[in-house]
Amino acid sequence: MFKKRRERKQAELHEELGAALRDPDAAVRAKAAVDAAEAADLEWALRELAAAVAREPWTDDFHETVVDGFCAALRRDTAVRQRVEGIFAGHLDDPEGCLRAWTGFVEELGGPPALREVGEDVRDDMRARLTYLRSQGWTPEGLDGAGRPGSFTRELAFDFAVLLTSLVVRRNEPLPAEDAERVRTETGAILERALATAPDSDVRLELIAPLCDSPDDEAWTDRARHGLQVDETLDLCMSADADRATLGVETLHHQVMRDDLLRRGRTREALDHLLAREQDPFVLNQLLGCYVQLHVAASLPDPPVDLFLGRLRHADDTVRSAAAFGLGPLTLGTPEEGRVVDALVALLDDDPEDEVRGSAAESLAGLDRGEEPVSRTVSDALERHADASSPKIRAAALQHALENGATDAYDRLLREFDSPDVDWRFLSAYELAAMEGDFSLPDDIRPRLVERLERLETTGWAARCEDPDGYPDPDRRAEMLSDLLAQLRARA
Repeated sequence: MFKKRRERKQAELHEELGAALRDPDAAVRAKAAVDAAEAADLEWALRELAAAVAREPWTDDFHETVVDGFCAALRRDTAVRQRVEGIFAGHLDDPEGCLRAWTGFVEELGGPPALREVGEDVRDDMRARLTYLRSQGWTPEGLDGAGRPGSFTRELAFDFAVLLTSLVVRRNEPLPAEDAERVRTETGAILERALATAPDSDVRLELIAPLCDSPDDEAWTDRARHGLQVDETLDLCMSADADRATLGVETLHHQVMRDDLLRRGRTREALDHLLAREQDPFVLNQLLGCYVQLHVAASLPDPPVDLFLGRLRHADDTVRSAAAFGLGPLTLGTPEEGRVVDALVALLDDDPEDEVRGSAAESLAGLDRGEEPVSRTVSDALERHADASSPKIRAAALQHALENGATDAYDRLLREFDSPDVDWRFLSAYELAAMEGDFSLPDDIRPRLVERLERLETTGWAARCEDPDGYPDPDRRAEMLSDLLAQLRARA
């Protein structure tokens, strides 16, 4: 009798919690997940919670929804917890294997079917998450370095692994066929309208802007939608029609600047295809920028260093500048660094255009990591141009001097900020130098720098820019000045 009563109460509880896990209110679902994780029947709890995670709408605060309860349930049983830890520890360098093992395990629990195909985007997404998990204490041996079982740090690292992998699976689900076709049609219509406008025009940029926004953190389907938009753009890039290919490249250039880079493999193929034939300077600049962003987002296994070095001799100064700017991030820490530094020094010394020489100086400042003989070559070159007429060159030289503790660096810093129209690059130069771990502004310099910055703020420096529509605009200049002052005052 008592057994039947317990069974009836348990069935009622399961029914009640099952309904709550489907409630439209996220707070109700989250509370139900925590309660379900504590239910006596762990097998039921894991099955219901695995299904609930698979249903949960994508939100920026995913950790506050049903996934918390799922993590707690997984940690309850030693064998289950060890199985989960083994999945992540065994696949820290294998994003595809990790996804297959995890989704196979979730399917065993009663969740959705395991992934049958692991595409490039989901693999790239998972690779980035695994890199983060290593920083949280995960190793191929497991979580022993993150504390003993049951400790807060270890449970947190465990929960991060479950949460992030669940996110990767959800946000990379393809759209239903009907929705996908609608996105392609809408994207094609936008691109057709943009085709009638001039390249690099404000009108064109306004039209293609909806195709270039970063995915919405509160809608998991946005990543799939943006992937389809990139597909349409890449198809346009491959067009034999020059006008269509130009529009494709221009749109792609804005899309790769997003936080969430998609279709990396197809993008690299399109860039290589387009660079195989002659391009006008505008298109070439867009392509060079795409290569750099691809590499910055996740290092390319074979960055096109020779391509960029060759463009340092291009007849158009904007192309030379783009190539010089891109060589810094492309070659940092690679065997190519030495010959790239030599090429950039030659450009800094000899190019007739200040903008080109400034881009070379900026890349050189970023390439100096204190290793001889590269460091000496960079230092000598930037010091030769410390008093250049170009603010861009002087700012790069000053950043390098501050980072390396040059004896006259602080005098140069204060001298630049004596000007009521100091170039904004000097604010950036100081901030970049201050990010170095061993950088420390002397106590006698700090109040003098604060005084100069306060004077700039009082006299309206932010509004005194040559091009209010360019970068940085007055609002961004005001923000830069305010942030720098706050930083200096906080460290006083």
